[in-house]
Amino acid sequence: MTATNNQVSQPRRRIGDPISNLPWAFDEGHEQWRKTIQAFCRDRVAPGATDRSVEARYEPGLVDEVAKLGAFGLLLPEPYGGNADLRTLCITVEELAYVDSSLAVTTHVAAVSAFLLTKLIEDRPGLYEELAPRLASGEIMSCFGLTEPSGGSDASNVGTIARRDGDDWVLDGAKQFITNSGTPRTKYMVVFAKTNESGNRGAVSAFLVPSDTPGVTVDPAYKKLGWRASDTHPIFFDSVRLPAGALLGEEGSGMSKALGMLTWARIPFAAIGVGLARACVDETIRFTSERHSFGSRIVDHQSVNFRIAEMAADTATATLQTYDAAWKYDNGHAFDFEAAASKLVATEIANRVAYEATQLHGGYGFMLETAVTRHYQDARVLTIAEGTSEVQRLLLGRYLTA
Repeated sequence: MTATNNQVSQPRRRIGDPISNLPWAFDEGHEQWRKTIQAFCRDRVAPGATDRSVEARYEPGLVDEVAKLGAFGLLLPEPYGGNADLRTLCITVEELAYVDSSLAVTTHVAAVSAFLLTKLIEDRPGLYEELAPRLASGEIMSCFGLTEPSGGSDASNVGTIARRDGDDWVLDGAKQFITNSGTPRTKYMVVFAKTNESGNRGAVSAFLVPSDTPGVTVDPAYKKLGWRASDTHPIFFDSVRLPAGALLGEEGSGMSKALGMLTWARIPFAAIGVGLARACVDETIRFTSERHSFGSRIVDHQSVNFRIAEMAADTATATLQTYDAAWKYDNGHAFDFEAAASKLVATEIANRVAYEATQLHGGYGFMLETAVTRHYQDARVLTIAEGTSEVQRLLLGRYLTA
């Protein structure tokens, strides 16, 4: 046997670059888009990110700029400025999370909700032509009303009720933890409600609810540990009267649509974890390279160097898992296992890496003005939102043993 040595020497990684190079996953268009988003994040998002978080300040003007980039319509058809693949959305939210997870989740939910709403109305050309271009441009936003006060991780446990009253529907109930539900751009809500009060868990329908409909109340924003500069509210529906046309799709089909969305939407959510973990690695390298202890740079102490190496290796694992899932989705392969695995792996790693970053920053890692402190706060929700880690383990276990 003859061994062929075709090893290519790996250039030294620069701060800000992805931890792991995945040439099989990206084409030139992906790389150019990453550069565009990186420049935007460096110039417009990074300045003030910590202040926005400390002050819990949602910044509509900054969201406007993300909309102008076309990020909200990436998954919509080409006539509306989109037609991008899932990897493009993953790159977008990864780079945003590298500097500001609040803006990353705002963008993630806006893009996913726009895709969901347009899918639900694609059999209604007039409504589609009215809303699709406005959603794609970011002129308006929609939110996704599924989670309920009593439901938690059980997405099918829906207590909101829609009952017929003549030709109308009357909606009563509540939703909680709804991202992008109170922004100036949010004009529509896709609300999931039970339309069979006999207790059939599958009889859940989707409704298009204008935000200004009488009886809709968006309560004050939550006071959150992380994602403090994103917009999150509870919503209440008190005898909200809707026309027959508010029903999206067939009655009772809403839950299947919702669960189908939740499956692939876990992949860009995992990319948020990748971006946050990358940021923690880079901030730690920067901090430990600039400071000294016992006559040496902190980074030169072997125990510190090894921990940074572990953080980077974990982040590379999360990167590989996430973009493998995105590549499979984009290329028509089965992806359900990979979606759950990427969400589980990337978000758990983000929490672990954020913990190490704050530890290696010493006292600075406990100060609100330090970037890794913000990343540590933002990481905590990643294993909860979009399906908890426990739910992902349940799904993976069923896949392996059913």
